[in-house]
Amino acid sequence: MLLRISVCLLLLTAGVLAVTPSFLLGIDYIEWGPGSVSQIAADNTGALYILSDCPIHTPTTLPSCVTKLSVDGQTVLWQNNLGFTAAAMAVDPTGGVYVIPQPTDNQEFYAQFYDVFVEKLTADGSAVLWQTDLGAMRSSSPAVSASLAVDSTGRVFVAGTAADGGEVVRLTPAGAIDTTFSGVPGKPAEVAVDPTGANIAVVSWMGGITNFFVPGSDPGYALARPAPDNVTWTTLTPPQEPFPSGLAVAANGDIVANGLDSTWTFYVERINAAGKTLFSIVVPGTVGGFAGSQGGFALDSNGNAYIAGYSASSAFPVKNSVAPCGSDWLSAIAPDGSILQTTYLPGASYPPIEGSGPILVPLGATGASLAPIITANANSAVFVMVEAGTDFAPTETGPFPPQVSLALYRLSPNSNAQPVQLACVGNAATFSSGPVAPGEIVTLSGIGLGPQQGIPTQATFASPFPTQAGNAEVTFDGTPAPLLWVQDGQINTVVPWSAAGKTTKICVTYNNVPTNCLTYPVAAAAPGVFMVDSYHAAALNQDGSINSATNPAPPNSIVTVYATGLGPINPQPADGALVAATPLPVNTLPLQLGTWTGKGVGDISYVTYGAAYDGPAPDLIAGASQINFLASDVIGVLDAVQLVVQTPSGASYSNFFQIYLAGQ
Repeated sequence: MLLRISVCLLLLTAGVLAVTPSFLLGIDYIEWGPGSVSQIAADNTGALYILSDCPIHTPTTLPSCVTKLSVDGQTVLWQNNLGFTAAAMAVDPTGGVYVIPQPTDNQEFYAQFYDVFVEKLTADGSAVLWQTDLGAMRSSSPAVSASLAVDSTGRVFVAGTAADGGEVVRLTPAGAIDTTFSGVPGKPAEVAVDPTGANIAVVSWMGGITNFFVPGSDPGYALARPAPDNVTWTTLTPPQEPFPSGLAVAANGDIVANGLDSTWTFYVERINAAGKTLFSIVVPGTVGGFAGSQGGFALDSNGNAYIAGYSASSAFPVKNSVAPCGSDWLSAIAPDGSILQTTYLPGASYPPIEGSGPILVPLGATGASLAPIITANANSAVFVMVEAGTDFAPTETGPFPPQVSLALYRLSPNSNAQPVQLACVGNAATFSSGPVAPGEIVTLSGIGLGPQQGIPTQATFASPFPTQAGNAEVTFDGTPAPLLWVQDGQINTVVPWSAAGKTTKICVTYNNVPTNCLTYPVAAAAPGVFMVDSYHAAALNQDGSINSATNPAPPNSIVTVYATGLGPINPQPADGALVAATPLPVNTLPLQLGTWTGKGVGDISYVTYGAAYDGPAPDLIAGASQINFLASDVIGVLDAVQLVVQTPSGASYSNFFQIYLAGQ
């Protein structure tokens, strides 16, 4: 009974992250961006600086350009062709621009040191104000040069690896070498400073071997900061491993780090000057790419952290979103770790959805896309550069041509911004947003969808789940849907069996007031496996115990996972009905499991095999399926498994998942 209750809670309820409603970002403008952007930064006036490939280059020469945009985003104030490929850019509050090059030959990383120099551009960007050669230095990656940061006075901090080990070099505002902080542990990959320059932090590569496919593998990175003597360094041990991490230092000296943990899940954590972790937030179901301070992470002068990623999901769930469900999102996190706002970005690109084929991506997540690049200025204006989707619609005509595939957003605090009430509909198992299927358990997210206090509903074999709860109702093309959980920001419901055809119109009514409606495509199947983290399925061992790292499945035993969206069942029960064990209905669409196999990357292949049982899960709501399979069928170093449902229009694929196996 305890196990059944645990599974039911997993399937039918979900937590909601804390939200502070007083903080609200609104969209100031949306416009096309330039191509091949690697970094953006803003000054205190709100002007934006873009580091990108120059529009004109040759196959053998890829110089970088720095472009300054006006505050309204409509005018290019200046553009500088650096004449070399820049690895990093930093901008001080008054608009001073600093750049460093990346190696021109990756062999330099392995064979020798290379000279690192820093350039500061003139105020109009037309020339180099000063250039300082730091001598022989290298960093922990052959793809980038040393890391760069700048404080509010224009002092420059460069981190890299010299002949005698890791170091941070500080330059005066005039470009003279001021101080060298040696003894940095490992090989510095990124440096950050607070506005005064008094507090320094680095992310260093410690020489660990990263295995991208094995959760829990050591990515070999560490956080460090100088001890009070400014000679020795203190290595910090945060809850999450930077992979690699975005890094910033707040005005009070707190270190704020962002990245992916060993299961490819986004995290943000804050560590104070004494080394105490103030908070560590893991965002399940999201994908972040290789985030860094040059990517999807920023910190404003108030200490608010901003992260951006892609997920095509309702995974947070969102709160105060100013756009309906999409692939890219932006979240603001207060210094105490509370979520201030999470919004989708309108017209952003949709990555491949897992139902489209056996694509190897982070397990439990959706496909891959260009990771958003963001920055924030002192006034909490946030700029986001993402890949534009086919439905991207700029709000203004900017200086870049529309044929370029990048979109540029500027958001700033706006108490009058209008959040979207019903923002997203996603598979309740994976939060993937895409076509829905009859009988699929789905999660609706937004704001004002129901009461502040969440209400779980109940059903018996004689009485299905209700279609009204907490004065809320959900309809699909006018047909009321069973409700499993109702709350202000989230509703769990089931797509009625009658939903068929090309699309369905999904609406919510709360306290007799209708929300906006969303129209979604309808598919024969939209499979999703319920997960406990980004990699592992919510699975049971053959003896009925919960599959876990400390309780793996024995070889040649049966393992059970749970899914939804596998299509129609026969006989078709009433919407919201529980599945009785006798007579047990059956799924009408054929199902197989697919597994990545092989002993090495070059040997990896994809094979399919049958399940010992696949069908409706007894005693659970119709639409929840149970799949039993032989643990020994899960072979190979990846152990990446997914469901493959054969529909009249072709195969439909679930998210990838893993189980814990004894001896692996």
